[in-house]
Order: sequence, then structure tokens, then C-alpha cells
Amino acid sequence: MTTTEQTRTLAERYFATMSARAWHDFAELLTDDVRYDLPQTGERIVGKDKYLRFNQEYPGDWQLTVTRLVVDGDSAAASMQFVVGEQEMVGLVFLEVRDGLVAQVTDFWPEPYDAPPGREHLTEQAISERDRFAGF
Repeated sequence: MTTTEQTRTLAERYFATMSARAWHDFAELLTDDVRYDLPQTGERIVGKDKYLRFNQEYPGDWQLTVTRLVVDGDSAAASMQFVVGEQEMVGLVFLEVRDGLVAQVTDFWPEPYDAPPGREHLTEQAISERDRFAGF
């Protein structure tokens, strides 16, 4: 199996276990030092336990559907339809793989927004306003 095929399989499992809320299986796909960035809010979460809790504690009855998945070597990019209650959003997710596990996740949502209260205990480092959209 090529690196690209391995990354595709990992990305598909990542989204499937997240959607199923199969948290034990989801956690097994992450490096211990996984980094999760949300450029719109300036939040960064570092570490498997915090990233897992972030997803477990995400409010509302949400549904996630991957609409496109593009993979090249150790990188994957996906567009997704995310529904929380009545609200529908399209997001972009970029995954970076190291040693067969997800090492970095970056989510982009339609517009910048302030971080919702209640997850300060998970945020380790804020991304500066200037760096939120660096490279775009």
C-alpha cells in the first residue's frame, strides 16, 4: 500500500469514527502530541487528551458528512457539510500524518468568529489575529 493509500484509509477512518462518536477508536488514530488549529477563532489545542475532550464536549446534536477527500502522500484535505441543529455549514479540514497517525488538524469555517465560551480549559496557545489567515 502506498503512502497516499495509507493516508486515505486513515482520513476515512478519522471522519467515520468522529461521525460515529466512537471516541476510543478515534483516539487511536491520533499522535499523542496532535495539534488542532482553528484559524478563525485563533484557538490551538495540543495533545490527544485535550483534542479528544474538545470533540466529546462539542455541544449540540451535530452531523458531519465528507463531501470531498483529496489525498497526497502524508496530507489530506476534505470539504465537509456540518450540521448542528438547524444550522448548516461547509468546512475545510486539512490533515497531516506522521508515522501513520494524524499529527495535525486545521479546520476552516466560512467566516471568522469568536471562540465560544467554555473551552478555555482546552486551549493551550492562541493564534494571533495576524496569523489567523497567513498564507491565504
